Amino acid sequence: MKTQKEKHTIYRHSCWWEDAVSKCDWESFEVAILSTAKIVYTEGYLIHKSKDVHIFSMTFIGSEIGEQMIVPTRSIKKLVKHKDKIILEEISYATFKN
Repeated sequence: MKTQKEKHTIYRHSCWWEDAVSKCDWESFEVAILSTAKIVYTEGYLIHKSKDVHIFSMTFIGSEIGEQMIVPTRSIKKLVKHKDKIILEEISYATFKN
């Protein structure tokens, strides 16, 4: 009996989020107090979101996920959903071989 694998449809997003900055150089007090956090840009397929985190990835094998960017939801300043979507499913190597 063949088991049916679960398919997931996910969409590409652009995300701007606030992140901490670490410095290791010497600065004057006047310069140091002007430091700010940074806005980071992440683009990827949103594979999960909750009240705590948004998880993005760009690399998949079937329904397995490669590298991930895990962003705290409270750090997100702007999130844009794009029309691009993919369906995570196993793709035969022979399909792309030639």
